[in-house]
Amino acid sequence: MAYLDPKTLTCPKCDFSDEIRIVVGVGPSSEPGDTPYRRFQNSGGFIKGTKEDGTRDGTLLCPNDGTIVWTNKAGKKANP
Repeated sequence: MAYLDPKTLTCPKCDFSDEIRIVVGVGPSSEPGDTPYRRFQNSGGFIKGTKEDGTRDGTLLCPNDGTIVWTNKAGKKANP
């Protein structure tokens, strides 16, 4: 199951701000307590980060100064 989560991001260096849409969900084999996956569906005015080979790296960068403003890396799991 997945859902859209609109977020307004602001660059901490230049105050550029725009809305993105994030898909948040869990896969069918997920267990209770698993960290949901996150990926952006719409990057707004932010630039999609890429690796050296040109593939996406899961980050969004400020178009003015290249600051990373969002990443799809999972957060820490809550302790039981």
